[in-house]
Amino acid sequence: MVCTYNEEDWVDLSLLSIRDLVNEYVVVDSSTDKTLDKVNEVRRRYGLPIKVVRIKAGDLVSARNIALKEAKYRWILHWDADFIATPKLVSKVKELLKTLNDNKCYLVYWKMIRLCGDPYHVCRNPYHVEHWLFTWSKELRYEWVDKYDSLIAPIYKYKVVFINEPLGFHLAYVRSPRRLIMKWIWWRFRSEADEFMRGGGTLEDFTKRKIKELFGMDDLTEAGKILISRMIRELPKYDESLCGELPREVVRRAIELGITR
Repeated sequence: MVCTYNEEDWVDLSLLSIRDLVNEYVVVDSSTDKTLDKVNEVRRRYGLPIKVVRIKAGDLVSARNIALKEAKYRWILHWDADFIATPKLVSKVKELLKTLNDNKCYLVYWKMIRLCGDPYHVCRNPYHVEHWLFTWSKELRYEWVDKYDSLIAPIYKYKVVFINEPLGFHLAYVRSPRRLIMKWIWWRFRSEADEFMRGGGTLEDFTKRKIKELFGMDDLTEAGKILISRMIRELPKYDESLCGELPREVVRRAIELGITR
């Protein structure tokens, strides 16, 4: 399950990184950029089994619940369009599934390395851990818990499994300058931004309003460059001991986007 909103920077690489693991992709999309074009391109070019559901932007919980409803298989991989799997993720998950009881339900966790600013820097909190893999059941649902979209699963039914090593990269704040500032503003003012979009506004318009207050400008690209510069100056560098060498395709794409040396 992949919920997308204006993720054209990474979505194709993200989907391809798990192509040897999944039997179907359910993409719930609200994009206004080229995200859907890229999804359709990888579906055509690589024959990926992708089902797309289009919805209105502004409610990630609803998008995730739609993805749950549309899924046909027992195991659900919660995947975002800015995640890149390592080759080890595919082999580790396949090995794990062979050991689990087909008659029981599981929530499977592992670490994702969070990168910020550019691919060579990690976020202040370098790990993103959630229920990335779980068995489907009719009792599952997503709800808002504070500002987070959270999976609600009955504790009596599910057993937790934790793979104690990083198995992928979350390009959390690695974007072209324009897209980075929009994501950063959305996260900082998430409730306000989502309400603005549900009312028919765009995230771009909302971001311009906010950066006028915060940066004294309404140029998204320039504000994004300032934000990238601050992140790179303040954040620790990526250490290959965390998750190995950075994927070459990630570094190449970052260069194409103009956000790395």
